[in-house]
Amino acid sequence: MDYKKLLKELTDKRAAKYQEIDTVANREALDKIELEIRKLDIQIKETQAKIDEEEQRAANEGRGQQAQPQGGFNPIGTYGTTGETRSDEIEDIYGTMEYRQAFKDYIVKGTPIPQQYQEARTAELTTVGDVAAVIPTTIMNKVIEDMTVEGKILNRITQTGFQGGVAIPISEVNPEATWLSSEEETSEEQKAKMKAKITFAYHVLEAKIALGLVTATVSLSVFETTIVKQLKKAMIRALETSIVAGTGSGQPLGFTKYTLPIENVVEMTVDTIGTVTQWAEVEAAIPEVVEDSVIYIMSKATWEKHLNGMTDTTGQKIGLGKINEKGQKILNGREVLTTGKLPSFDTAKAGDIFGALIDLSQYMLNSNLSMYYKKYFDEDKNKWIHKSLMIADGQMAIGKDSEDKLVGAQGLIYLKKKVE
Repeated sequence: MDYKKLLKELTDKRAAKYQEIDTVANREALDKIELEIRKLDIQIKETQAKIDEEEQRAANEGRGQQAQPQGGFNPIGTYGTTGETRSDEIEDIYGTMEYRQAFKDYIVKGTPIPQQYQEARTAELTTVGDVAAVIPTTIMNKVIEDMTVEGKILNRITQTGFQGGVAIPISEVNPEATWLSSEEETSEEQKAKMKAKITFAYHVLEAKIALGLVTATVSLSVFETTIVKQLKKAMIRALETSIVAGTGSGQPLGFTKYTLPIENVVEMTVDTIGTVTQWAEVEAAIPEVVEDSVIYIMSKATWEKHLNGMTDTTGQKIGLGKINEKGQKILNGREVLTTGKLPSFDTAKAGDIFGALIDLSQYMLNSNLSMYYKKYFDEDKNKWIHKSLMIADGQMAIGKDSEDKLVGAQGLIYLKKKVE
């Protein structure tokens, strides 16, 4: 394969995507372009690594030395057989072929991670001490890419990298332009946003990987693919659950855990949930300023039984809820995102939230998405336990000003089962 030609094609595609940003019509289209750019960045980095490998191999062969064997995955950096390292390897030691192989040997055979990597980890990671190895960059890039592509909720939120423990004004994470009569003035709304602040903590997410799957692998590429699949499933499930319903204690705060003003809550009964009038009331509660950015989120059971299957008094389907040609669920012209993280209307208890309207981009997941690995022997179960750790926190861009008024909750509306 001509990797240089491929690199040019990928670079041209990325440049074209950046030009498309100026013509996007809505936030959903912008999010899609940003996701495509991120994927292209990963492909460009891997292709460049391949080009570097070929050049290094040619240089080695020119000196009469055997080229280094390569695994199935594209390494972020490579080592030559001469003992020389490239500059990009110094920047990312966890992407080298040598470290990837050491990581595999540590998990499968229990071989200790070489001292130079242990020292680097100690210097970088100061928050969590219960780790023994850093997950290689090549695995992490794939995990992050898959999480972004496959996570229904995760690919719509905003990922931030603020320092934990620092109070951040709402205006910094959710800026808004306001006309001023003079350069000395500050709008009242801007003042309120500056006073309303959010603070991120350091929460540790743990994912355990099945020993049988790990030890059954032989080649480096199969081993890394196995790790990716297991981490992806565990991390997506845990992160999306916390984004919806996290308690905020030892985990992110879910968007359903706020105390909203009464105008941001719509209650429904068994008799009203299936009526057009009730859902018109929900639409009326949406402020005009966020009309184009909020979507519905609810369980699939609620959608199918009470909206997609809504009928009139004669039993004829009303069509308030429908599915468009792209397969998207639509209610009153607005997208409906279904998730198993919320109870259905039928299973919800009186007073429970069974759905919401939300602009998911206003949810902030604060994490560098770095994962660390730990292996230990459980004497009670007589098994080796493999687990990974991630530091993350998250919450809506919502806070309270000096008068204890909620700021930043305009687009968030709760759908509750009414107490009768």
